[in-house]
Amino acid sequence: MMKKLALVILLLSSLDFATAQVNNGVKFDKLVHNFGNVKEESNSVNTIFTFTNISDEPIYIVKVETSCGCTTPEYSKEKIQPGETGFVKAIYETRGRGGDFHKNLFVHFNKENYYQSLIIAGYVIPEANLAQKPASYTTTYSNLAFNTTMAEFPNLLNTEKRTIQIKAYNYMGYAMRIHEITEQPDYITIDLGDSVLGVNDSLIMNIEIDGSKVNLFGESRRRIALLTDDPNGGVKFLHTYVDLKEDFSKMSKKERREAPKLVIEPTNPIELGSHTAGARVQQTIQIKNTGKSPLLIRGIIPNCSCVKFKFEQQTIQAGESVSLNLTVDTVNQSIAEHTKYITVLCNDPNNSEYKIKLKINITY
Repeated sequence: MMKKLALVILLLSSLDFATAQVNNGVKFDKLVHNFGNVKEESNSVNTIFTFTNISDEPIYIVKVETSCGCTTPEYSKEKIQPGETGFVKAIYETRGRGGDFHKNLFVHFNKENYYQSLIIAGYVIPEANLAQKPASYTTTYSNLAFNTTMAEFPNLLNTEKRTIQIKAYNYMGYAMRIHEITEQPDYITIDLGDSVLGVNDSLIMNIEIDGSKVNLFGESRRRIALLTDDPNGGVKFLHTYVDLKEDFSKMSKKERREAPKLVIEPTNPIELGSHTAGARVQQTIQIKNTGKSPLLIRGIIPNCSCVKFKFEQQTIQAGESVSLNLTVDTVNQSIAEHTKYITVLCNDPNNSEYKIKLKINITY
């Protein structure tokens, strides 16, 4: 329907503009006005068509008729002298009129051959009906309601597949269709079932994650874009939270005896002492492998952007030790005692997540 409306407006606009208006002695600044998308709750929208008397005698508007009672005209009542301007104002009532509209105004001047037809067009976005939204859809977002917009996969094993559901509800006064899903990582699969959401209709999205494809241990967050034909905002974003763990459940007793062993020196807590605000405090930590096979460092994750680190060796052979160089930046930190954490993720089956605790006192 919108394509049809756009085609009509395009054809009308492509007319010889000057010829369409000069022949009758009155020149309008425009013959067509497209409001585009307007909300039903706006109650009304309006536009003004300005005209110039290009004849050599005074003229005036006798009446303005409309093709629908939904359109109210206002117009110049006085005589318009040669070279002067007047106006016709078109007011369209949006309440209760969702969808495309295409209306005419017929302007009659005191001279019969000075008649002019004007057009207004657009699309009224129906008002949302939140009163009918079920209570289980707790999040209203971008013209839809969801039971949640976060797909959470805590403690996901790297050998595991898991599926959760997110439900969407259309509380708007028009149907929507999800025609594409973008920005999803390759370890996420989404089954929409029926991708069309009618008025007061719901949809269930089955979101499956394959832990073997995540390849990033620890916490990670991504977003997924749902592309819709909603005229009042086409893109809806969902978010994913994943906390990937390594699965050691199938290791034999022998494999555990020959596994790597993580040792951090100095041990917790690491006291950095007192420092004035703005200081950059450095600390070197040793990461040792006292086990019998290579220690693989899966990730090093500070809990604060104020902590920077340098660590270049991801594999630590049995008996080896590698330095982890830390810098704590106290700029913009409050005057107080602080505790910062750095999580070391590795393939030690007995200590795969080790939190290094840093204590620092920031003073004036």
